[in-house]
Amino acid sequence: MAAKKRIYVCCGTGIATSTVISKKVNEMLKENNIAADISQCRITEVVSKVQTLKPDLIISSAQIMTDLGDVPVIVGRAFLTGVNKQQVINQIIEILAK
Repeated sequence: MAAKKRIYVCCGTGIATSTVISKKVNEMLKENNIAADISQCRITEVVSKVQTLKPDLIISSAQIMTDLGDVPVIVGRAFLTGVNKQQVINQIIEILAK
């Protein structure tokens, strides 16, 4: 079995929007049999989280303008709006399959 993936879901406060996105991503991961630890944080904390914990993926409610090196970033607004949701799910699965 593959190692658990580490995902950070971030938004402005690390509370409201990221909670909704986290729950929906967690459901999607279970449906696709992908083991992952999901944590939430504020967008302002992302750089330090990437440096110390080396996540496999960042899912953000907003655009992250900072270069996070080789850590992929996906804007997860589709989990809030439903627009292009399957496309975003496919991107997440593709990234985590690596």
